[in-house]
Amino acid sequence: MLDAAPLVSICIPVYNGEKYLEETLHYLLNQTYRNIEIIFSDNCSTDRTLDMIRAHNDPRVKIFQNEKNMGVKYNYMQAFSYATGKYITFVAADDGMDLSTIEKCVNVLEKNPEVTYVSGYISIINDEGKLVFTKKYIFGGGLFSSYWAIRSNFIYGSNTIGEGNGAVFRKDNFDKIPRPILKSSNPWTYDIELQNELLLQGKLYIIPEALGLFRVSRQGTSIKDLKFNQAKLFRQFVFNVYKDKRYNLSFFWVITATINSALLEVARNVFYILFLKKK
Repeated sequence: MLDAAPLVSICIPVYNGEKYLEETLHYLLNQTYRNIEIIFSDNCSTDRTLDMIRAHNDPRVKIFQNEKNMGVKYNYMQAFSYATGKYITFVAADDGMDLSTIEKCVNVLEKNPEVTYVSGYISIINDEGKLVFTKKYIFGGGLFSSYWAIRSNFIYGSNTIGEGNGAVFRKDNFDKIPRPILKSSNPWTYDIELQNELLLQGKLYIIPEALGLFRVSRQGTSIKDLKFNQAKLFRQFVFNVYKDKRYNLSFFWVITATINSALLEVARNVFYILFLKKK
């Protein structure tokens, strides 16, 4: 892609992210799509995070620092507030994306004005960066209505569209979301809340390729903090969506999500035991 192409803002909230930071930056700095800004919102890191970022001395990298640690929710949204691009993507400091992800997503958005959110399949990786499995969208690839895109998460009982590091969306649509965007205090549903708000404004497009890299680590939130709370937290999220009349969600979807999130929680924890056991 030429540098005259639309600017894409890659937003990264970070706190003490030194362990995987170099790997994450490799994926971002070497994107085939060159017209990017890489925005770090640092939540008062106490390790070498800032020094490692500054060492790259790349004009596309921008660092913003909170005056004090404001918590995960604040920093998540703060990262987006610095974006100046036509398009936005989100990456956690320990994740990554295929080197062609932004180029492929932007191509879809430029050609399809009715699309507000583009994502792909997600490669689940472990501590060492090795592929564990590929998470595919339950309906495959292509164009999907907002109705089925939003409800697909309830069929699955979790985030079936995928984590934000495999997705790109329009800043114009983001700016139209009613504030506060995140009504939940649970970091596990932030991605889905943002997806839903964007999908109320347009359609979903899934590129049937593994574009995002999501790390499942023994130190990650999914294992360390959530464990057997995921179904409960997802159920709370579903009830909040059900009460929001903009979604016109019947109670059938609440029941479906409640049952499937419980089943998925058991399967997920078995996976953690089998594949992420301590050496």
